[in-house]
Amino acid sequence: MIQGNRLRGHLESMILAILEQNPAHGFDVVKRLEERGEGVLQLREGTIYPVLYRMEAAGLIRAKWDDSKADRPGPRRKVYSLSRKGHRQLAKERQLWDQFVQVVGNIVGAHA
Repeated sequence: MIQGNRLRGHLESMILAILEQNPAHGFDVVKRLEERGEGVLQLREGTIYPVLYRMEAAGLIRAKWDDSKADRPGPRRKVYSLSRKGHRQLAKERQLWDQFVQVVGNIVGAHA
């Protein structure tokens, strides 16, 4: 399992990639990350919210309240989506990731 410290530094990029597909509320972001992580990622819902708030404050994502209760019970929830700045940041993060994988792969002997 990949948890906590091993994700540090990559979580924002992964959230941007998840939100690039469709807007989502926090719990849905966690579910999508775990699904795309093929069962290897383990995230607690409480871990993601401080990151989402920080990303919103930085202008990487936008949030709006979804007050509709037609398809679900419970309190209203914030739905997050990528901003233009978030799209640009994701493109930059993908380039950095490709470079990181190449360099580390060259060092440890595994080529991507």
